[in-house]
Order: sequence, then C-alpha cells, then structure tokens
Amino acid sequence: MSKHRSLSYRFWAAIAVILGCSVVLGAILISTYYRELQATRLSERRLEHFQLVMSALNHLSAERGPVNSVLGEEPKADSPSRQRLTRFRANTDAALERLSPIPGFSQQLAETRRSLAHARQMVERLDRQPLQSRSPRDFRDVVQAMFAVVDTAQSLVDAAIGDFNTTESDHLIGTALVARMLSEIREQVGRMGSNIITSIAARTPISSQQRTAHDIAYGRVLGFWQLVEQQTSANTDPQIAAMRRAVNEDFFGRGMAIYRDILTTGEDGNYGFDTTSFTNQIVPTFASLERLRDMYLESATAKMKANGEHARQLLLIISTVTLVALLLELALVAASQTLLFRPLLSARDAVMALAAGKIGQSYGTPRGRGEIGSLFKALNILRGKLIERDALDQEKLKLTAQLRQLAETDGLTGILNRGALEQRAASLLATRPASQPLPLILLDIDHFKRINDSYGHVAGDEVLKETARRLQAALRPTDVVARFGGEEFAILLADSTAAPGQVAERLRNALLAAPFALETGAALDVTASFGVAAMAPAAGSWSDLVEAADQALYEAKAAGRNRVVARTAA
Repeated sequence: MSKHRSLSYRFWAAIAVILGCSVVLGAILISTYYRELQATRLSERRLEHFQLVMSALNHLSAERGPVNSVLGEEPKADSPSRQRLTRFRANTDAALERLSPIPGFSQQLAETRRSLAHARQMVERLDRQPLQSRSPRDFRDVVQAMFAVVDTAQSLVDAAIGDFNTTESDHLIGTALVARMLSEIREQVGRMGSNIITSIAARTPISSQQRTAHDIAYGRVLGFWQLVEQQTSANTDPQIAAMRRAVNEDFFGRGMAIYRDILTTGEDGNYGFDTTSFTNQIVPTFASLERLRDMYLESATAKMKANGEHARQLLLIISTVTLVALLLELALVAASQTLLFRPLLSARDAVMALAAGKIGQSYGTPRGRGEIGSLFKALNILRGKLIERDALDQEKLKLTAQLRQLAETDGLTGILNRGALEQRAASLLATRPASQPLPLILLDIDHFKRINDSYGHVAGDEVLKETARRLQAALRPTDVVARFGGEEFAILLADSTAAPGQVAERLRNALLAAPFALETGAALDVTASFGVAAMAPAAGSWSDLVEAADQALYEAKAAGRNRVVARTAA
C-alpha cells in the first residue's frame, strides 16, 4: 500500500472514529436527558399523588373538630355543629375519592375507609344518646376510633413516599418527609385537644394521664418542628419564611396559649370553654401550619416543573449540538483530527466515568468554541448533578435515621415506646415456633399520682427515668423493655426458657434495692406491681397476651401492690 493510500486510509479511519464517537456521545447525552425529562415528569405525577394523600390525611384529621363539637351538645339534627360535620365528612369523602384512580393505593384506601366507617358509626351511636348519659369512657372510645382512622391512613402516606424511592429525584423524598412532619405536628396537636375534650364535655378535672399525654405529644411537636425548621431554613422563598414566622406566632403562640389555659382551668373542671367554642378557637390556629405544608409542596412542584423545562431545553440543546458537530466534522475534514477527534475522545472518557459513578475533578473546556465548549459544559452539569445527588442521598439517610429514632423512642426515658414494642412483638410472634411461648411482663409504678402530687411532675419524670434505667440494668441485652404508657412499662423476654415470674421478681427487687434520689435531695422508696403472662403464637394474638398480662397486673394491685402475679394467656 502506498504512503498516500496509507495516509488516506488513516485519515478516513480517523474520520470514521470521530463520527462514531460523535454519534455515541450524542446518543448517550440525548438518552440521559431524555430519561431525566421522563423521570422529572414521573416525579411530578408522584408528587401530585403525594399532595392528594396529604390532603386526604388532613381532612381525616380535621373531621375530629366538628365531631368534638357535636358530641359536646344535645342531639340535634340541624344544629350548626351537625351541619359543619356533614360538610367536613363530604370533604373527607371527596378527598378519599380523588385517590381511587391512583394505582397502588387500593388496599390502603380500602382499609382507611373501613376504619373511617367504623369510627363514624361510633360517633352516630353516641350522638343519639342524651348528653348527660354520655360517659367519659364513651367519649374516649370515639376519640381513639378517630385516632385509629388517621393511624390507618398513614399506610397511604407510606405508599406514596415508597413510590419516590424508585425515582432519581434529588430532593423529592426530603420534601415529602418535611410535609409529613408538618402533617404530624398538626395531628399531634389535634390529638392533644381530642384527649382533653372528654373532660371539657363532662366538666371534670383533667387527669394526670391526660396531662402526661399532653406533655408527651407536645414534646414530639417541638421535636418535629425543630427538624422542619432545619430542613426548610435553606429555602429562600420569602413567603415560606413568612409562613414559618406565622406558625410560631399563631400555632405555637395563640394555639398553645389556649392549651395552657385549658390545663390551668381544668385543674378543678371550671372551664372557660365548651366543646364547640374550644374547637372554634383552636382549629383556626392550625391554618398557618397547613398553609406552610401546602406552600412547601407547591414550591417543590414548581421546582420540579422548572427542572423538567430545564431538562427539555438541555435535550434540545444536546440534540442540536450533536447534529451540528456531525455536519462540521463532514465539512471540515482537514481540521477534524486537531479540533474534534481528541476532544471527543476525552469527552467520551468523561461520560463513561460519570456513568460508572467516578466524579473526579471538574472538566476543563479544551481549545475550541461552539459545540465542544457546550459539550463539556453539559458534562460539568452532569458532574454537578451527581455530586448534588450524592450529598442529598446522605442527607436523606441522616433524616431517615433521625425520624426512625424519634418514632421508636420514648422522649422522656430514652427506651422504646409502645409502638416500637408492638412491632418487636409482632416480629417475635411471626418468627417464633407455634408452640414456643412468648413471655410478657407488665409493671405499673405504685402510687405514682401521689408522687406527682407530693413532689411535682419533675420528680415524677425523674422516677420514670430512674425506673427505666434500673429495668435495663437488670435485664439481658436480648430482652426488650419499653414504656407502655404513663407510669406503665412492658418487658418482652426473647428467651422462651426464661422463667418470667423469677425475672419479674428480680425487677421488683431492683426497684426496692435503694431509694430513688431526686435532684431536690429527697429520697423516695418506689415500688411497682407486676403482671406476668406467656402465650404461644398458636394460642392467640398480641392483644390476647397484653390482656392476660394486664389482668395479672390488675390482680397484683388489687392484692395490695408491690408483688408479682402470673397468668396464662387464653
């Protein structure tokens, strides 16, 4: 082969390589931005679904307001409270109906509707009774049923957030979690009101259990709000900043002042509110919180749309750049090796590195103008997005861990809460052999109300924390200890060979081992009553085991307290 032909062959071979690289590079970039555009549109739809779910959850929670008013009045079909409840129910049903066409929500939606129908039936049965014949227990049962509706609806939120995990959106999950925390704040404060509405309706003093429930719920509210402020502080939207200030003024200012007034006047049952006036005053303070949640989601939606438009523009730019580059390569054959071939090879290597997750250093633009400069600019955009995604993934993992810790831990004692205990119990019952019993110990601190009344609630909190510490010190690492509610604790013994009666006796002695030293210098002798039960998974459910242990605890208290009573679960 002659030298000329050899050079020609090499030249055209180089041109063929250049054209091939250009085509490959353009296809990679175009497909990348096309997928990004499609992913953005998918994220928009999923964010819209999430907004519909949060709207439905808000309507379910808000329905308790008119329920509280209706149940605090004599039965009357056309009363303003009853008319308001009818409107709220219609709004709730409409919000749930908007979720029906969304695939993947059918099971959770059916469960939520069943729970809602059951709660509404309880409301109607109680509303048909004269006001004087409605006992506090009736009120509590209805309130708990309404709470259960919102708890059941959380599966819809979980399903909506679960969809986000299949996308590559950078901040979508964080936005959803912030919105969920805002909704949880509204729910917790609503429950604070529903927990004391029974006392307002019956004109009875607020119990220590109600005050404890109020303090726990308010602690959770403050914890959630701190996380919300941390996550939303980076948002530069002045309207969101103004709405955060409105939440502090209206929600935590006026709203919490109403609760403090209720707790003060509730000491002797002489309330300055009835159920309707209380509801009418407290519910408007939720508006700024709900608006902040909506504004935050709307801001995320607007950003998502902007990202979609940006991806569309980049897709058009990259397509145009690729076509122009190919035309220039064909027209400028003589300069192709110097001006195009090497830069495109470098760009190809950069693309492959980015596809493999290797971010490396920023890509400098080689000598040349037009398409090549735009190409490396696009590569740096890709690199920046990968860096931003990695950072957001780490923040998401951190936020998820914080939320899990907050959801599973009792804020006062630092041990597991009741919900986390029930999850552990369900896991143990599901994996345990059908004939192997699961032991449960319930204990209740004796005369705890007397401690609060004599030494104050701060001393009572010290006793609860020291009790949790002593229980943990006396148990094995495999045993599960949790605060069951108020001054009641629960222990699950993972080892089926353990003698639960002996373990309970050891725990009782651990509490008696030394007086409880208070920060004031006082020393208290604290005792507790213990109920013990064991049940094989084949013999019944978790509720059966709890009922058996609770009955044993009741017998221990009836027999004089500071003792252990064991029963066998049915």
